[in-house]
Amino acid sequence: MSGGAATDAADALLAKLRARLGPEASAVETYATSSDGLEVRFVSGKVKGASARESSGVAARAIRGGRLGFAGARDPSPRGLERLCEHVEDALGVGDASDLALPGPGPAPADEAALGAWDDATAGLGVADLVALGEAVLGPLRARFPGVVFDASVRRSVVHARLRNHAGVDVTWRATAVSVGVEANRTREDDVLLTWESAATPGRAALDPAAVVEAVARRLAWAERTVQAPSGRLPVLFTPAGGVLLWSPLLQALGGKTVMLGTSPLRERVGERVLDPRVRLVDDGLRPGALGSSPFDDEGTPRATRALIDGGTLTGFVHDLETARATGQAPTGNGERPGVLGRPGPGFGHVAVDGGDRPWEDLLRSIDRGLLVHTVTGMGQGNTLPGTFSNPLDLAYLVEGGQVVGRVKDVSIAGNVYDLLGPEHLAGLSAAPEPVGGGYHLPWVLVRDLRCVSKAG
Repeated sequence: MSGGAATDAADALLAKLRARLGPEASAVETYATSSDGLEVRFVSGKVKGASARESSGVAARAIRGGRLGFAGARDPSPRGLERLCEHVEDALGVGDASDLALPGPGPAPADEAALGAWDDATAGLGVADLVALGEAVLGPLRARFPGVVFDASVRRSVVHARLRNHAGVDVTWRATAVSVGVEANRTREDDVLLTWESAATPGRAALDPAAVVEAVARRLAWAERTVQAPSGRLPVLFTPAGGVLLWSPLLQALGGKTVMLGTSPLRERVGERVLDPRVRLVDDGLRPGALGSSPFDDEGTPRATRALIDGGTLTGFVHDLETARATGQAPTGNGERPGVLGRPGPGFGHVAVDGGDRPWEDLLRSIDRGLLVHTVTGMGQGNTLPGTFSNPLDLAYLVEGGQVVGRVKDVSIAGNVYDLLGPEHLAGLSAAPEPVGGGYHLPWVLVRDLRCVSKAG
């Protein structure tokens, strides 16, 4: 289904639903999307194959008699739309009680050009272009590390979407993305080192293969030696990727779903200082050049740029229409769909944590004896909402005299993120936050003392 076909499907479905459900329906919404993607895979540094995939779908929500009905389908044909209408009507008979109010039309807070979500050059990338991008990463890495096996994937995607509802909302958006990811596998007898690095942007010109190469090369060079780590309370520097361990429980607590369910430890603390005054965390659905930026969320609410924690003080949460209504708050433009087959839920546009005033190299040099953490195992397992974690380290290093001296193994760390990001334990944030996973910009985080347990003692 092309972009034009997606908009036609949203139109046709809305008309069919309104005719079928009649004036008793207090709310009707349709959503249609189409996408096509292209991927080139490399195995052991060589092109393994290319694959193309197109997908499309439609979804609808309606409220009648105080009950909510939802259905989604992959078939946008006329017969498929008829079946979808039948499914929505069937769902209304057993749906959840709801007085959800869908938004009316409003001005867009930003236009497509300002957000940079669409790039003609990205949309036009072919197999040969993706192969060249992959080789731009793999070539330098293979030359510098001939004993390491490198696999990679390079992807290009194009997405079109349209949302319509009975109240007059009619919004369309389109987006492109190009990404490159590389995995390094260094095996020495019974010692296996795996590390992964990726970069993703809407625009081809913003993708920097050299930055991916440098990140992988730095971690491999640091891991050339394996050394023993001490146990005890040590200073720990988290890379931006490693710092996700600290920020993830906080983001859970800032989500409207946990607030609505009463499980967020922050639900009653708006206006209170909950972290170190240096911490400023922003949800930015309008960040230029970020994946996922768009004028409206997946429910037609305008997106915004909002500080959720400012100066360490909690200022609010992210809400979709449902959680906002249930908690007596205004929707924040954070209604996100997991695809056409899932109902919208509260999510983040783009999470950005402000940096500090020192480069990460200075933070590293300030450590007399401690750890540098890049990845952990088991992140997200268990009940992380209270902020408590205990994880074995996956890729981490020993720091002595401000220098990385080697990789450490068989080490675990434990703590509570609200304590570690508080004024007693937070020692510093790097000056230049870095992109992580396409959805975050995060600084390096230096924690003054964290409990570390090493099997070596």
